[in-house]
Amino acid sequence: MKNRWIGLIILCVAVSCSEQRERATVSVQLFEAQLLADAQGPSYAGWDTVSFGSADATIQYVISPKPLLTEWNIAAFKASQPQTDGTRAVTARLNAYAQRSMHDFCSLPTNLKKPLGLRVGDRWLNFNPLLKPVTDRLTLMGFTTQETEQLQRYIDQRSVSYTHLRAHETRHDVVCRL
Repeated sequence: MKNRWIGLIILCVAVSCSEQRERATVSVQLFEAQLLADAQGPSYAGWDTVSFGSADATIQYVISPKPLLTEWNIAAFKASQPQTDGTRAVTARLNAYAQRSMHDFCSLPTNLKKPLGLRVGDRWLNFNPLLKPVTDRLTLMGFTTQETEQLQRYIDQRSVSYTHLRAHETRHDVVCRL
C-alpha cells in the first residue's frame, strides 16, 4: 500500500511539472553600435551592418556581434504612459551581471557618447547614446504597448519558473544553499 502512495505522488509531481504552458517569449537586446561612416579599423571587423530609419532618411550603423545586455538581464521594469508617438519608455532594473557589464562599458568616457542599438524581436527601436554612466537602472525608449506586455509576461513567467523549481527542492538542496 505504501508503495502505491509513493508511486501516485511521483506520478502527480511528474504530471504537474510537465504541463505544457505557452511560454512567454520576447527578445530584447542592447548592442554597442557605431555609425558606419565612423567605423574604421580592425576593431569593427565582424560587426554587422544595420539600416535604421524611414524610407526617406536611412542611417547605417555597425553593431557588435555580442549584445551588452538581453531580456535575461532585466530583473524588473516600469513602462511609461504612451508618448506622443505611441511608444513607451521602459525603465529597467538590471541584474548584477548586467550592472557589472554596463559599469565596465561606461568606465570608458568615449563609450558614453557612442550610440547603442536597441532591438526588440526583429525591430530596431533606436540608436541612442547613454550620455551618463549606468547604475542599476537603464531607460530604454521606443517600446510598443504590446512589447511591454510581452516583456512583463516573460519576467512574470521567469519568476514563476524559479518558484516552481524551489518547490521541488529537497532538504539536502536547502542545506547546500545555506
